[in-house]
Amino acid sequence: MSDALNSFMQTSQISFSDAVFAHYAQSDLTHSELIVYLFLSRWGQQHQEAPAPDALAQAVKMTPAAVYQTINSLLKKQAVALVSVQDNAGHSVDQYDVTPLLRRLLAAPQTTVVNTQQPDDDVTVFNQIEIEFGRPLSPIEQQTISDWLNIDHYDPAIILLALREAVINQKYSLRYIDRILIAWEKQHLTTPQQVRDYQERRNRL
Repeated sequence: MSDALNSFMQTSQISFSDAVFAHYAQSDLTHSELIVYLFLSRWGQQHQEAPAPDALAQAVKMTPAAVYQTINSLLKKQAVALVSVQDNAGHSVDQYDVTPLLRRLLAAPQTTVVNTQQPDDDVTVFNQIEIEFGRPLSPIEQQTISDWLNIDHYDPAIILLALREAVINQKYSLRYIDRILIAWEKQHLTTPQQVRDYQERRNRL
C-alpha cells in the first residue's frame, strides 16, 4: 500500500472498502469510474508503479479507449492524482494516489452529486495520439493530455491538428506537440479554423 493511502487509512480509523462503499452514493463517480478507481487502489497496495494501460484495460474488462476516458475523468474530478514515488531501488516511478476522493468523501456532508460524462472528443484525442505513436500512453503522458484538455482548455480539434503537424515532421513526442500548442496560443490561434488558415498561409510561402 502506498504511504499516502496507508497513512490516511490509519488516521481515519475506517477501512478503504468501507469508506468507498459507504459514501459512493454521495460521490460523482460513474459505475465504470468506480471499477477503475477500486482497481487502482488495489493495484497500489500490491505494486509501486502505476499499471500499464493494456493491463488495466484487461483487468477491468474495458477497452483501452474506455480506460483512457475513465482515468481522465477521475483526474478531472480529482478522485485520483498522478504522483511520483520512489521504489525499493530508489528509482522514481509514477503511481496513482487514490486518497483525494476518500479525503473529500469523509469530510463532505451527505449530499448527492450529479454524475458527469467525459466528452467523446476528449477520448478521440487519447486514442489518436496512441495510434500515431504506435504504442500505449504512459500515465504521465495521460496526465499531460488531461492537463491540455482540463487545465489549458485546448480545443480537442486543435490538439489533433498539432498532432498532425508533429507526425508530418516525424516528431512523436508530447513535448513537441506542447511546443506547437504554446506557439499557436501566443499567435492567438484559438479555433481550429484559425489554425487551418494559418497553416494554409504558411504553406503558400
